[in-house]
Amino acid sequence: MRRLAILVAMGFVVALAAPAAALAGPPEYEQAYVNGTTVTINAIEVHQNPSVLTHAAADFYQVVYPTDHSLWPAPPQCDPCDHLGNGIDFTDFHDHVLDSVPGTGHGEFNPLWHVFLIIPSSFDRATEAAYAAHLPVRSEADVDALVGSGLAVEVDTHFYFLCAVVNAHAAP
Repeated sequence: MRRLAILVAMGFVVALAAPAAALAGPPEYEQAYVNGTTVTINAIEVHQNPSVLTHAAADFYQVVYPTDHSLWPAPPQCDPCDHLGNGIDFTDFHDHVLDSVPGTGHGEFNPLWHVFLIIPSSFDRATEAAYAAHLPVRSEADVDALVGSGLAVEVDTHFYFLCAVVNAHAAP
């Protein structure tokens, strides 16, 4: 099962490699968690140039919900969100977790975000149930604890985008 998780995650990374120009459009407005608080964000695609981007980015976690929907404690923020336009798959059911926002004193804040996918370490029912017991994950500390527990793995998507925390009424 761990091999399946890695293969699925690699497929997700390949899908993210699509040119940003093909995905360009107006900003999307969505919900995200930061330090236990729900905020509204907007997302704007940028040209993917990892040699430059890796040094100027904050962490953005996409915490994927288990494939067994009966284990969900509540619907995720994206239920589903097909960000890539490649059809619905299990990664499209997720929450967003930001590592920082302006004014919190957190030294990592940057409007350029580096996306990490958080998925169960195995897709067997016992692991998914234990993973689901930690949902929703609402802070970077919660993400770190979940990954540290061995119930989840963090996948670097090598994808970057601009994101701002906006007024909840900004969304159309």
